[in-house]
Amino acid sequence: MLGLTGGALAGLLLTGCGPDDGTTGTGGSTAGTAGEAGSGGTRGIVFNTASRDVTLFDPGENRVTGSRPTSAVVRWLSNEQHYFDGERIWTYDFPDGEVEAIALHPETFEVTARIPVGGEGPGHSLVLSPDNSRAFVNSAGSDFLAVVDPAAGEVLERVETGPYP
Repeated sequence: MLGLTGGALAGLLLTGCGPDDGTTGTGGSTAGTAGEAGSGGTRGIVFNTASRDVTLFDPGENRVTGSRPTSAVVRWLSNEQHYFDGERIWTYDFPDGEVEAIALHPETFEVTARIPVGGEGPGHSLVLSPDNSRAFVNSAGSDFLAVVDPAAGEVLERVETGPYP
């Protein structure tokens, strides 16, 4: 049984992201290389909101392979939505109550881009368009959906919605 701690809330599987430099963060297992791809080239990642780190695991062998600190609170990613553009993991955060689209490096899990959308949190989801040219993130506290250009790092449009989208 795979045991996780630290307020795990969001998890995903990445395929083809390759091995990294083999370092582990605090509290991580030293069994195997941190972040190494597991069985079939897939690795599991659990974002731990309370401890602001990620637990890396091999889903084929059901074992933890390491951990990494991260500089954002990642609340939700799903294998049912498009969030990986081939280079970065896109999601959202709302530090200090303001929603922003954020991009994470898939090996280091450091934030590589922050795009404030100009609305109050919470946010609930970010999804990329199939061609990765747009990201859509909701601002529940301000009742709109932001349309973001990830490459340019800017908000293109705000679509007004009903209460608490």
